[in-house]
Amino acid sequence: MKTIANFLDLLKKPFPETDNWADYLRNLSFISLFVAFFLYVFQPFGISTIETGKLWKCMGFGAMTFLGASLFHWIYTILSKGKLFTFGRWLIYMTGIMFTIGIGNFLYARMVFFGNIRWEFFPNMLYGTFMVGFFPMVILGIIALLRQENKYMAVAEEMNENREPISPAPPNTPTLFDIPLEQVRYIEALQNYVRIGYFDHNEVFREQTERSTLKDILAQVQGTPIARCHRSYLVNRSVIAHVSGNAQGLVLTLSDCDKTIPVSRSFVPGFRSA
Repeated sequence: MKTIANFLDLLKKPFPETDNWADYLRNLSFISLFVAFFLYVFQPFGISTIETGKLWKCMGFGAMTFLGASLFHWIYTILSKGKLFTFGRWLIYMTGIMFTIGIGNFLYARMVFFGNIRWEFFPNMLYGTFMVGFFPMVILGIIALLRQENKYMAVAEEMNENREPISPAPPNTPTLFDIPLEQVRYIEALQNYVRIGYFDHNEVFREQTERSTLKDILAQVQGTPIARCHRSYLVNRSVIAHVSGNAQGLVLTLSDCDKTIPVSRSFVPGFRSA
């Protein structure tokens, strides 16, 4: 039972996402080239019987890998926007990618090598795709998760030990949409709007939505404890009670509200040294 509980805990762990499309496409290019040269060098699944153009035909499988993974990633990004990317979700994501790649490679192989499509052979192609791609990627994924988690847990521990109190914004600082800056706890981006979490004059926590962007607000809060920690968040550094770490970066617990604020990996170095 303990083994099952540990596995369920692993599935719930935040997984290190790729921050942007450029990084994703670069990593995918390397993976696609690896697939092509793996097939060319080891020649499994009947590739050894190809007499001419073997390298270019293997490169075709790499191209199908790139196109299939890109297509599925784009669809998944749209459907899962805003949801926490856990290891369990990553396994579902990888299963979908492998299935999409399997379809692409099956259609490519049947049309290029045989000139017809016979779906009774699709299970064999799907099996080969999962054997070459899925299981090695799962092992690498677990290694990446544990390495990133340990890294940011250590960063969080160091920040908790060395963190000095930060003075709140003085009462005479400018307001933000009529909210005194010292009462602001966080600001969250909502496309062309922002949601401001703050305490009113009666010490009641409220959220207020305004039409603005984080970039515009950052220009207004220069020199205050309010800092950017994520592409979608600003946080008031003076009310941070605790810092914890996971594979996606850091998580900030605020002293007087239940909201936790993420610090994404790309913002950790600047946030840590500020």
